[in-house]
Amino acid sequence: MDIPVTTPALLFPAIAILMLGYVNRYLGTSSLVRTIKKDYDTGYKRVDITHQLHILARRIELSRHMLTMGSVALMLACLAMFFIFIQQQELGNKAFGLSIAAMITSILISLYETSLSNKSLFIEINDIFKKENHK
Repeated sequence: MDIPVTTPALLFPAIAILMLGYVNRYLGTSSLVRTIKKDYDTGYKRVDITHQLHILARRIELSRHMLTMGSVALMLACLAMFFIFIQQQELGNKAFGLSIAAMITSILISLYETSLSNKSLFIEINDIFKKENHK
């Protein structure tokens, strides 16, 4: 199957939007870590802090992987366009296929990172329920 040079270019907006979302999630996580550190330094006690910190550390690592795979997807899409441009259709097809695989991988990692985020939120919610039930 021969794909035109414009087909890999269709991934650019999708990848750019994904990367923007990933960066925003990373910034939100890093901001939360800084807030927890500031609270910790002032003596404020959070519920199940070590469990939450383990989750946050894992989320930061996953964000790095998401951004890496998104960058790889973008580079491979560019490479696919280059190969198609220089009449190397087979290499262009393979690079395009790998680009899609990298994009799917980044999305799967993102789904897992979201599930970890939910775990942290439920720790906070459950703490509130416990406090309210003891009143």
